[in-house]
Amino acid sequence: MTEPRQGLNTSLWALAALGFIGGLGGGVVFPILPMVGQALGIAPAMIGLILSLNRITRLGVNPLTGHLVDRFGARWPLITGLLVEGLATLCFTTGLASARATGWFLLGRALWGVGSSLLMVGSLTAALTVSTSAERGRATALVRMALSFGVPAGLLLGGLVADLVSTRAAFISASFITFGGMLAAYFIAPRSAGPRAARRDAAAPPAGTAVLRELLRPGPLWIVWLFNFVVFFSAQGVILASLVLIVHLRHLMLPGLNAEGSSGTLMAVMLGTSAIISWITGRSIDQRGSKATILLPAAAALACGFMLLAFAHSLLPAALALGVIGIGLGGVSVPLIVIMGELISPERYGRAIGIYQVAGDIGGSLGPISGLEAIARLGPTVSLLALATILTSTLPLAALLIRLERRSLSERRA
Repeated sequence: MTEPRQGLNTSLWALAALGFIGGLGGGVVFPILPMVGQALGIAPAMIGLILSLNRITRLGVNPLTGHLVDRFGARWPLITGLLVEGLATLCFTTGLASARATGWFLLGRALWGVGSSLLMVGSLTAALTVSTSAERGRATALVRMALSFGVPAGLLLGGLVADLVSTRAAFISASFITFGGMLAAYFIAPRSAGPRAARRDAAAPPAGTAVLRELLRPGPLWIVWLFNFVVFFSAQGVILASLVLIVHLRHLMLPGLNAEGSSGTLMAVMLGTSAIISWITGRSIDQRGSKATILLPAAAALACGFMLLAFAHSLLPAALALGVIGIGLGGVSVPLIVIMGELISPERYGRAIGIYQVAGDIGGSLGPISGLEAIARLGPTVSLLALATILTSTLPLAALLIRLERRSLSERRA
């Protein structure tokens, strides 16, 4: 039986649209900067640092963003985030013609970290707070899917425009799209991030430091954050930064495209698959009520995908391996956020999402730096097998979350 449409759908679709636009601008960078950096004589470790700097910046910004969203709602963080992301892409354009390209690229990625923190923490927090427990899987999946679809769309845009026109044109197009998203956000961003149940009448949230101490106490939340760290290190860190080099070294070119365009297309396969599976997972969570059981097969799919990619020396096996990785990503991201939403009260959602993003950004910062260096020294096969081994550590974490969920259900029934 189809559920009736409710007023919050408008807010959720607006959040999804803004998340897509933000992801679009971010995706443009990944298939371009590694090869541009090499052409400009920038060392692999420095290229990795450039690609990681947005996440390094978010380490300090995410908790502040979470506090701002808890206090004032998501509207202005979303608008400001898109403005800052647009300025960041202009820095990349300037760097192409500058004798100090490294500095401009570092500045651009640092600014992008601020903007993406405002956008991601704001949109995910709003998705949790405007939805009820019965529909939280779909709400989270919709916003997460939009963020995920935005990145592969940007990967395709960046790779194809760089191939067919120029790198400068790719960066400029991303700037125009992001600034357009900022203007759209002024009109469509939700004016209240509070939950349906009259959040405006609730007491003011506790002091920030007290909430952070409470959230950081040892407990189930740490399992969620550690899980997110490992996934971001591997799939969102190493692969996004180094796939263009793997494509180049193994000659995995699509007809008519070079390494940038081919890697952008292959990454779009991975992230597009992830977005679709995220939506399926969200609907399954709402229908079945179980949030943790999907994590075990999803974690196994991630590890298997990296093993397949380690031995993929032609285009079709590589695309298949990245599709399997995408299935794992889509099966992990939504349950972790929904589980976190069930473990804490709504007035703490922003700060909890901020810490969740910090855990992911630590992994996402270390991934490109260590991944590019490992591939340069050890080659793709050994590096990818090492990542597959690391990902097996998420299997016991998934099993523990399943056990905790079953215990919680038993206690409720009793």
